[in-house]
Amino acid sequence: MYDFAIVILLGLALFKVVDLLEDFVPQLAKFHLLITLVLAVAGTLLIEYSVFARYGIDLRTAELGTWMTGLMVAGTTSIWRAAFSWMGSSEGEEPEVRHQSRPRIAA
Repeated sequence: MYDFAIVILLGLALFKVVDLLEDFVPQLAKFHLLITLVLAVAGTLLIEYSVFARYGIDLRTAELGTWMTGLMVAGTTSIWRAAFSWMGSSEGEEPEVRHQSRPRIAA
C-alpha cells in the first residue's frame, strides 16, 4: 500500500516541478507531455525505484520495471491536474476536452 502512495506522491512532485518549469520558461508548455515523461522516467531511474520489484513482480529485466514505474508516475500527473481543477484551484488548469466532430447516428 505504501508503494502505491509513493507513486501517487511522486506524481504530485512531478506535477509541481513541471508547473514550475513552465512558469519560468513559458515556451516549454508546448512540450508539456514530453517533459513530463522524460522527467518521470529520469526521476525513477535516478532513485532506482520500481514498484514492480517492491511487489515482487518479476519482469523481463529489472530496468523495465523502473521505466514502467516512471510512466506510471507520469500518468498520475493527469489525475493531480484534474483534482486541482475540480477543487477550484488555479494551480491545476482544467484538462482539455478533445471531442472529434463526428456525425451523430440517428436511431
